[in-house]
Amino acid sequence: MTCVFNTKQEMDPPCKIKSNHHFAKNNDTMDNTLGLNDNGNMNTSDNNVPSNMDSASNTNVSNLSSALKSVNLSYGNGTTGNQGNGDFEVIAQQQQQQQQQQQGANSSSVSQNGASTLSNSLQQQARMQHYNARQPSRLQQQYSQQQQQQQQMQQVPGQSTQQQPQQQQQQQQGQALPFSNHPASADINNKNATVDCSRISKLFATQPMDGYTLFSHRSAPNGFKVAIVLSELNMPYRTFFLDFSKGEHRCPEFIAVNPNARVPALIDHAMDNLPMWESGAIILHLVNKFANQTGQPLLWADNVQEQTQISSWLFFQTSGHAPMIGQALHFKYFHTNKIQSAVDRYTDEVRRVYGVVEMALAEKREALIMDLDTENAAAYSAGTTPLSQSRFFDYPVWLVGDKITVADLSFVPWNNVVDRIGINIKVEFPEVYKWTKHMMRRPAVIKALRGE
Repeated sequence: MTCVFNTKQEMDPPCKIKSNHHFAKNNDTMDNTLGLNDNGNMNTSDNNVPSNMDSASNTNVSNLSSALKSVNLSYGNGTTGNQGNGDFEVIAQQQQQQQQQQQGANSSSVSQNGASTLSNSLQQQARMQHYNARQPSRLQQQYSQQQQQQQQMQQVPGQSTQQQPQQQQQQQQGQALPFSNHPASADINNKNATVDCSRISKLFATQPMDGYTLFSHRSAPNGFKVAIVLSELNMPYRTFFLDFSKGEHRCPEFIAVNPNARVPALIDHAMDNLPMWESGAIILHLVNKFANQTGQPLLWADNVQEQTQISSWLFFQTSGHAPMIGQALHFKYFHTNKIQSAVDRYTDEVRRVYGVVEMALAEKREALIMDLDTENAAAYSAGTTPLSQSRFFDYPVWLVGDKITVADLSFVPWNNVVDRIGINIKVEFPEVYKWTKHMMRRPAVIKALRGE
């Protein structure tokens, strides 16, 4: 049972709330929802894209989940930015037009400004690493100061142009200034930005005695990663989708739950409203609690050896898989200046990460076939018969042990958006493709991705 709070409407009574967001718009069949054809295979064309979605410009890109083609993973690490409803193709066209305009400009001016632009970008990224959103009062103070400065600028005409060199001088001196590509400071830097905590305050006014409250964002794969685990474990939860444009992630109530002011975050109401944050930590809490309460290590393991392996893959996903895809998306679609070397660097790293997963799954596949297809094992070993001829070639295999765990499920939401950086997992990583396809067909996964 899940309860979803609609960000565009007032909160309805518990368990009667319907989300207006669906990762899968097509509700006809499971396969259509997952971008699968009649044979159960994932389509590599865009023929099954819903009418309200833009088709991909790159026909060689896999269509793992066509309903995600409009997902906007903007700003920061690509998971918790101030996302809107932008489309990747529109952004790509805008970038191409900007590049054409730059090519027509004076070449000497471009060469002189290029180095300083890149230098300023690197300086901004370095300062962003030191940004601390753990002090809500500090954020409010910065916001108030910004508002005062803007009022002074309005009172004194022409002061905005005079203040530009001062801001550049402050940046050179290393002083922290709001940056437009930072999710928390983006709204502070906007003269029309407001912090509206009315929905958050209403939510915290009445806390349930049991179940969970998941704080997520409609374009945050990490939030849906937690929702998948909650759904698989059949745990009662409600989802509150934060509205970054209203600054809800900077409200004191949410800061008390997650001092990092990011999603996902979770409240365990049965444990005296225990707050927790970081998707990996949340997932480990859920599977351990479920195992302790039921005696069944569902999505987990009952021995330390496998628990350690599951944790290793889980941390690999949270530290190496998700951030690299997020950075690739950021530099490809949303960075102020198109830096192709950065796009290539992160896309190549994503491919390297998938290569690690592909090798692990391939080894599990070979071991499974040799173990179950004993009558042909000798032919497989001799190389006279390819493993693809085995009737177990499409049998599901998992990263740890012989059952699905959170090590596998943690990859699902990010696998849904990897086609946006030009990686076709069906062609490049066939074992990853089959592995993802099996997980995407699970009813609990479908339910979580739809926001139900």
